[in-house]
Amino acid sequence: YNLYLQGRYYCSQRTDAGLRKALDFFEKAIAEDAQYAQAYSGLADAYSLLSHYGVLPPAEVWTKAASNAAWAVLLDDDLAEAHTSLAHVKATQDWDWHGAEHEYQRAISLDPRLATAHHWYAATCLVQLNRLDDALSEILLAQTLDPVSTIISRDIARMYYYRREFDEALEQCDRTIERDPYFSGTYWILGLVQEQLGDLDESIAAFQRGIQLVNDSRMLRGALGRVFALAGKSSKAKQVLREIAELSTERYVSPFEPAMIHFALDEVDRAFECLVKAQEERCFELISLNADPPFDSLRSDSRLRAIANQM
Repeated sequence: YNLYLQGRYYCSQRTDAGLRKALDFFEKAIAEDAQYAQAYSGLADAYSLLSHYGVLPPAEVWTKAASNAAWAVLLDDDLAEAHTSLAHVKATQDWDWHGAEHEYQRAISLDPRLATAHHWYAATCLVQLNRLDDALSEILLAQTLDPVSTIISRDIARMYYYRREFDEALEQCDRTIERDPYFSGTYWILGLVQEQLGDLDESIAAFQRGIQLVNDSRMLRGALGRVFALAGKSSKAKQVLREIAELSTERYVSPFEPAMIHFALDEVDRAFECLVKAQEERCFELISLNADPPFDSLRSDSRLRAIANQM
């Protein structure tokens, strides 16, 4: 259990190094007890997050995440964490929203106080189903259950962002940064909110602060390139595209990042080529497609509708 808790601690950091350490601790727990269902749940979540945060390609982790989640449920069908992991896989890998909802609700019925179940139910399932009132209620409940979680606090700002309540999102970002000024993920959503408010200089500053904290974050670099393009700094945006292309020769980079830069550069055909590739790879970023504000101007485009319909 001690090893398992350490794995969960490193998972919560949402960094390359942290997630790799989490894998190590969960595997050590399994070495101590091969029937320890919680550790398999932890492994499933760590593998999924390694994909979501751009450390490993989705295809490389699908089988590992799914098999560990399924094994956790088989070992202990009454373990809420196991059903949460399985729900997470169904949502983020299978795009089986209703199957995911069933598993999340099963997890919550087993342990109503499991904050992660409420958190991920909101972020990976209810958002894509466009049930944003329910999503906000679930994420706020998650915070009540785990008031010190930085990632939950950050994702409350995401819920306000999806609801187009940008002032509330901005205030939530400020509260999260006050709690933990070194969590780079908060600067990512802060930059997105400021982009929607039209404060492009502030948006650039937020992304740059996040990059200072985690230099190899492809999410932050891609978002920075997009805002450069929106601010008329096309040469800087194209430089980011070149950097992303170079980085992709060394490690996995989601096609979603260049897609968003190409959209901002008004290179729509090229952007959709990248977006279709992101769909083929089942990139994590697409699970908020129905709610994501940058796509509002593209809702009438048949190519976007086709992607949304297939999801």
